[in-house]
Amino acid sequence: MDKVSQIIQENASLFPAEILPSRKDAGTQSVKRGRAAKKKAKPGEPRNYEQEAESAQLALVDALADYTELRRSGVSPQLVQIAQALIFCGLPYRETSEDRISRVSRDRDGNDIRVTFYALASDKDGNRIPMPYGADRTFLHWCIDKAIKLKSPFVPLEKATDFLTEVGHSKSGQNVKRLRDAYRRLSGLTIFVERYGKENSDHESDEDRSLLPIIEDSRVPASIQPRVTPITGPAGLRFGEKFFKEINRHHVPFPWEILRKLEQKPQMQDYILFLHWRSYAARTRTLITWKQLRGQLWHADSNTARIRVRFDNAIKLLKGVWPELSAEATKKGLIIGPPAKGQHLIPSHNVETKYLNG
Repeated sequence: MDKVSQIIQENASLFPAEILPSRKDAGTQSVKRGRAAKKKAKPGEPRNYEQEAESAQLALVDALADYTELRRSGVSPQLVQIAQALIFCGLPYRETSEDRISRVSRDRDGNDIRVTFYALASDKDGNRIPMPYGADRTFLHWCIDKAIKLKSPFVPLEKATDFLTEVGHSKSGQNVKRLRDAYRRLSGLTIFVERYGKENSDHESDEDRSLLPIIEDSRVPASIQPRVTPITGPAGLRFGEKFFKEINRHHVPFPWEILRKLEQKPQMQDYILFLHWRSYAARTRTLITWKQLRGQLWHADSNTARIRVRFDNAIKLLKGVWPELSAEATKKGLIIGPPAKGQHLIPSHNVETKYLNG
């Protein structure tokens, strides 16, 4: 795989001139219940979308039952560290032909954050490799967590089952193919993160910009990337140094048990991640308009009513695990505040809650 820094230089026309790097810089088990099974219409029968939606919601409730019991027990859950930039501004949920997508968000201090995703890689025939989307985000979250815990930009990856086993999938041909496609799309991803502080009386503000190649280099096994010649040296992938510094400075812990159960529900996963972080960051009850949320959590559907329903479902689902959540999906937007009695999703005695202040 070409180094991402090289790919950036070859695609310089995609970027504003001021953000391009200099040549120097460029070098316990899941509970399954019958009531949660999705009911499909028989051939020739009309689909009951309301019933399907209800069944899907029940399936998610059942999937998170284990974490509910874990939280009640007082045992510290297994946590995965999520890059803060990917909570503020999410990857697309569906396949897209776009090779540049920008999302805008705001942190708890009122500072604006813009994250722009660039799909830069091409295949051997010169065809653009698509932007990562959907469940690709869970594999990226998993790799980021490994890098942070190992304190190294290099993430060992000897075989496809390293990830598939932890996320609860079998090593079927379909699952391996999905992982292979996810890696292929992520291998060409670069993000540009911009942070803008509040303006002073002279209309000046602090600005910070970082162009961050994600996977700088990799030597992954043939099960993930077909190859003719054998791998020399340890198998794995290496994050770019700037991206590695970014995720170490800004990351948020989240229960792995919930994240992996939502692997095939990327939109719900994003909403619940956001509710978790925004609840912790909240000092008072705050209104976030649906327009603002559309700007950061990508969704092609501009119908406010449907977006509100999706957030309402996410709130109901999360309250089943975490009743203290203080959030409401109203006509104007999402109202969210500190949790009741100061009870956060992650038990306060867990040492990794310190990262929530990042």
